[in-house]
Amino acid sequence: MMEQIFTEPDTIRQALSQARDLADRGQWRTAVDVLELAEQSRPTAALQRALVDLRIQGGRALAGSGQGLAEPLFNGPGPRIAMVSPQADQATDLPEVAAADLSVAAVREALSEHGALLVRGLVKRERALTLRRLLDRVMAAREAREPCEEPASAWYARSPEVRGAPARFFAAPGEPVSASSSLWTVDSPHATARLLALYRQLRLPELLNAYFGEPALLSVKKWVLRRVAPDNGAEAGWHQDGRFLGEGIATLNLWLSLSDCGADTEAPGMEIVANGRREILPTGSHGADFDWTVGPGLVEQVAPDSRFVPRFAPGDALIFDHFNLHRTAFGVAQSLPRYAIEAWFFAQSRAPLKQQPVLF
Repeated sequence: MMEQIFTEPDTIRQALSQARDLADRGQWRTAVDVLELAEQSRPTAALQRALVDLRIQGGRALAGSGQGLAEPLFNGPGPRIAMVSPQADQATDLPEVAAADLSVAAVREALSEHGALLVRGLVKRERALTLRRLLDRVMAAREAREPCEEPASAWYARSPEVRGAPARFFAAPGEPVSASSSLWTVDSPHATARLLALYRQLRLPELLNAYFGEPALLSVKKWVLRRVAPDNGAEAGWHQDGRFLGEGIATLNLWLSLSDCGADTEAPGMEIVANGRREILPTGSHGADFDWTVGPGLVEQVAPDSRFVPRFAPGDALIFDHFNLHRTAFGVAQSLPRYAIEAWFFAQSRAPLKQQPVLF
């Protein structure tokens, strides 16, 4: 929101003006760098909101430009590593690596043969718990139970650059607060700034650039803060995100747990098919409850012995792409909500405009 520059101190006003000039010349990433440096030096709600606006404008401008690897999963450079079974459709476990061992080679090996990679301790536990508190604060602001904005933090503010769709996934404005709640990350400029700083510290831009052979973009619609309440005994729908993300895409999803969840814990987890199938399955058949879900009968056919419900700790992450078949895993005696952050990354040249790309 560049019009707010006249209410900010000189240094912030200069940064906003410089970023606007760079954006006008099409230098989107340099413009973002200028505002990020200013926000890191002196966080303000106005800078955080301006950064979200600029990232969406830049994502829209750059989506479809450049050229990356034709098939990032199989055609990338670098040696393969011996970490998983060589038989893609006969997975016996979900591959894991420690955070220190995360690499492009590890991602390619795991996804090509098992469809997913579990990264233990990608984020330190205490930082993950801090992020969980941030989610609660953002959701409280969305519900107007806490201020939406403070001088140094834009907790909840819908950017004018966001196009269509509701800001909420569950209760409508004015309805009681739901234990389950999800919102687009960009609807919290403060959370957006803090998460992007974390991603840089994790060196995700470098990993994704090496994987795709080009820069990655996030998106408005597929970068989500999630809180999922227990639904004991329920059966969630199996799905593949590739069914509705678009054609000809190249993706990686980073699903970051902020809870002890899954398996024998008190919070819902994730059930995931760990095989190497690279096809979008038919939906709405074989006992499916919805036209967009894969029926349990078909899941049993394609993955009779490769379905897993891992136990996640706060800071553990799951990496997979749009072919992976997965669902929320509800238990029968759970009492706590599951907190997680889902971030889908797209190869810039193949980022679908309908997902509203975000500069990363």
